[in-house]
Order: sequence, then C-alpha cells, then structure tokens
Amino acid sequence: MSSPAHAIYSSTLSLSLQGHEFQPQYGVQLIFNETARSRLLCSAACSQNPSCRIFDYDSSSHRCRLFEADLTNGAIIATASQTSIVGSMILSASLYASIYNQSCSACQEN
Repeated sequence: MSSPAHAIYSSTLSLSLQGHEFQPQYGVQLIFNETARSRLLCSAACSQNPSCRIFDYDSSSHRCRLFEADLTNGAIIATASQTSIVGSMILSASLYASIYNQSCSACQEN
C-alpha cells in the first residue's frame, strides 16, 4: 500500500524597504490581520498558509497582515510608519513540475 504523494517545494522571500505596506486591489484579499511577535513569525505564518503570497509587518504595532494577492493585483505603497515592511513569497516553478509533470506555463485557467 502506497502513501499519497506530498509536494516538497521551496519559496523565496523578497522584502521591500522599510516604510512600505501592501495595498490590495480588493479588500477580500486580506486573509489574516493579527499580531505577531516578529517579522520572522509573520513571514512563517504566510509561508504556512497555501493562499498567502504577500504579507506586511509593522514592528512597532506588531501588526501582521497576510494577503492572497500578489503584485499583479495590489501595490506596495509608502506609509507613514517607518517600521512597516512588505514581504513577497515567490514559489519555485519546480513545485508545479514535480506535482503535474509539466511546467508552470502549461497550466490552464478554468
């Protein structure tokens, strides 16, 4: 009896300069708005959520927001808080190749 296949993938984290936050195109793209003790814990929360592609974190207020949006449907904007930063999760294309045995460009929309 074989066990189900589990995907192993990697992601890269890209950080903005401080003094920025993410502005989604639609409010429903916000999937989490809580506090986190550190930027690392906020980024880990994003990494562990399959829908999360962008997060922003303010080290003064400890606000951590996770978004299912990416830079094609939202923007990184300057904010008054110099302690706010945006992180983007970039998934490796090998994730799709290993699961579906084809490149990401072969994906079709429904």
